Amino acid sequence: MNWLQRSRAGLGRLLAPDAADVDDLPMALVYLDERGRMCRGNRGWEVLSGYRATDCLQRDHCEFLHIEDRPLWQLGLQSLTEQGPSPWVGSLRYLSRAGELLWVEARVVRRSGGYVASLADISAQVPQRQWLHARHRSLNNLLDGLPLMVYRCRNNRHWSMEYVSAGCLELTGYAPEQLIDSQHLTFNSLIHPLDREPVWSSVQEGLRAVQPYAFDYRLLCADGREKWVSERGRGIYSDWGDVLGLEGVVMERAERERLPVALAHPAGF
Repeated sequence: MNWLQRSRAGLGRLLAPDAADVDDLPMALVYLDERGRMCRGNRGWEVLSGYRATDCLQRDHCEFLHIEDRPLWQLGLQSLTEQGPSPWVGSLRYLSRAGELLWVEARVVRRSGGYVASLADISAQVPQRQWLHARHRSLNNLLDGLPLMVYRCRNNRHWSMEYVSAGCLELTGYAPEQLIDSQHLTFNSLIHPLDREPVWSSVQEGLRAVQPYAFDYRLLCADGREKWVSERGRGIYSDWGDVLGLEGVVMERAERERLPVALAHPAGF
């Protein structure tokens, strides 16, 4: 038996669910059944997660993962169709009992009756850019689930859109990609012709005062309907006070609550 075979054999004995010394390992180990439910966790798991191992028994391991990373975990388990030494390796986000977000490298191997996973906290190694990307993705998921349109646009007569949330489709009948950086379908073209100039004037007044703006107006939807909406927004400024763009939210307005389109008023935005 060569060195590699001896090492694998030793590791196999150490990872056996009845091994007594797994608590002494400087890593988190969890044992899962065929359905991915927790059968055992060592002391390292308790340190990593903040949970007592006994409180985790029979819980789906997915519960400890960030909701966006759960499909990746499931795909990883499904890829381990046969018992063997080759692990599935993935970087996942875990949520500790204290609510802290942790980046973890998971190495999962197939074992008789289920899986064994070693988990290493790699939060300190994850670039800040990746953290920001994950947060931005989570924010997008939140915004896309709301019945309104969040936007970021340029301060021009077209209101050229740089970002539009998925709520745009329900509000206007147009998909976000139809409005973003479009030369053919602009947001200004969706505003009722009689309301376009008052909307422009109200926004510019808010920008000059460096104050949020809020007003109501009519939108022309993709199906031809007119819809009253309420908009709240504010300017985005450079360090020198130049207007870089606008950001805000547009939502459908109940008829009894409508305000005159020409009246912009301070908003707690």
